[in-house]
Amino acid sequence: MVTLGRPVPRLRGQEFTAEEREQVRRGIAKVRTATDWLEAAMDRGTFTLDEQLVQPLKGE
Repeated sequence: MVTLGRPVPRLRGQEFTAEEREQVRRGIAKVRTATDWLEAAMDRGTFTLDEQLVQPLKGE
């Protein structure tokens, strides 16, 4: 959250192409995947990276 707090205010008034918006959406999907994995790993107590996490983070 701290990392987002720095650039977000500078984005006001910025216009993005459809490709740029899609690239940001792909990045957000990766963050969601990673945070979902972390939450489940905490619940299970296992913290080994599995293929379900590695593939989306690589963009596959």
